Amino acid sequence: MLRLFNRLLDRRLSNVDGRGTYSAEKTQAERIAELTASRRKIADAYERERQRIERDLHDGAQQYLVAAAIKLGEASLDAQGESAQLIEAAKNDIHHGLAALRETVRGIPPHILRDRGLVAAISEAASKYGNHIHVYAPHPLPVLSPSVLAAGYFFATEALTNAAKYAPNKRVSVLITTDQDLKISVVDEGSGGARIIPGRGIHGLAERLDSFGGTLTLNSPSGGPTQIIGTIPLLLERGQSAISSFTPYMDT
Repeated sequence: MLRLFNRLLDRRLSNVDGRGTYSAEKTQAERIAELTASRRKIADAYERERQRIERDLHDGAQQYLVAAAIKLGEASLDAQGESAQLIEAAKNDIHHGLAALRETVRGIPPHILRDRGLVAAISEAASKYGNHIHVYAPHPLPVLSPSVLAAGYFFATEALTNAAKYAPNKRVSVLITTDQDLKISVVDEGSGGARIIPGRGIHGLAERLDSFGGTLTLNSPSGGPTQIIGTIPLLLERGQSAISSFTPYMDT
């Protein structure tokens, strides 16, 4: 969906005045900054809507499915013959329904990202891969807008997935910093040689960052290590920022 928004917004760069020429009042840099800011606003709205959908699914459909599974489990204790088979089939259907529901909400950031911030969310994601992954944030992060939080989180988790795939059980370091940019560096001690291939893994990370005017830098010499750096500008131009004014928490 964001790609569709981006294509629509890209047309703004081709807008012309009545004489068929660009207005001289805006430099190209200003037009690019304006476009990036517009993308951010749409991404923020999109992220808030995704959060609403996730809450509705969790509090509604998923809650009822889990309750039904518990009741069927209790009923199966006394069931026999065909009734037991039907109950077991219903439990399997609910299991598949829950799996489909979880698949639907994939791509929606976890609650911890909203409740405790980017560093805590990335640390929790990293812990699932083992204790060889270390997350560092030398200084507290500012309060970031929902879309930037999501972009940073998914960049980091995808980079961790790549590290787990291509450098299993090797030491991985994640460094999170901010100044005028949010910068996330993921370094693994694998054998290196990673490349950006259109339509695959790392290329998808670059596309996600590009939606926010960000960049991806890959350093992966043969023999390792591999470093992937994602950068998202926080200060677009004077008076514009990706720092949120409505999110109540701070990263620690």
